[in-house]
Amino acid sequence: MTLTPPPVIILVRPQLGENIGAAARAMMNCGLTDLRLVAPRDGWPNKVALPMAAGGASIIEAATVHASIAEAAHDLTFLAALSARRRDMPVHTSDPRGVTADLLRHGGKAGLMFGPEASGLDNEDVVRADCLVTADLNPDYPSLNLAQAVLLMAWEWRAAAIANANGHAGSGTGRRAEADEAADDMATILERDRFHERLEAELDSGGFFISPEMAPAVKRNLRALFGRARPTSQEISTLHGVIQALTKKRDRSKPG
Repeated sequence: MTLTPPPVIILVRPQLGENIGAAARAMMNCGLTDLRLVAPRDGWPNKVALPMAAGGASIIEAATVHASIAEAAHDLTFLAALSARRRDMPVHTSDPRGVTADLLRHGGKAGLMFGPEASGLDNEDVVRADCLVTADLNPDYPSLNLAQAVLLMAWEWRAAAIANANGHAGSGTGRRAEADEAADDMATILERDRFHERLEAELDSGGFFISPEMAPAVKRNLRALFGRARPTSQEISTLHGVIQALTKKRDRSKPG
């Protein structure tokens, strides 16, 4: 039985090497192999991660380190943010099982993003994702440790991938090719991030953010707006052209 390519696991600002190792073990249990770390607190490599990984030692040894979420998700076309808390933000939401359709559709270009152990993902992290995923756990104690959260999502992906493979015996390859083709058209997380950085810089230069206190929330809302649209690479290119056209006259009027 051949499963769709598994999603990437991205740990954002993880704190303890032991937890990174335990997360790698959970990944290996479910057949996930690509682990990416964003600014691990204690640096990398971390000698205490390897023993905790047990059979997932190869995942630890191959893990990559990145300075930002955009860099870690540079080749991904779908990113889900995992949190114990729902947010008052205009973003798509799902539960762990509901998001698996998108994970299967994007295959190896999908990512699952988890925050630091003490505080989880912040709003600036979440708005970079396509979907906010929360589990309907005990409301009096919904918090999972990092490895538990990774195992929960990895298992949901695996169960859905197995069901998909069994339900489409003989045509799975075609469906995977279809999914890969659709994912290829989508803008990557990095392409989207670069567009937003340019948009925010030009809006700032044009005096759009008149209230410094409100600027972060407005920027998040703009990211959420374009995130809900799930633009293609071509659409992102067109949006860059729009910015270029709108700012050309202003740039020419600058002295020097």
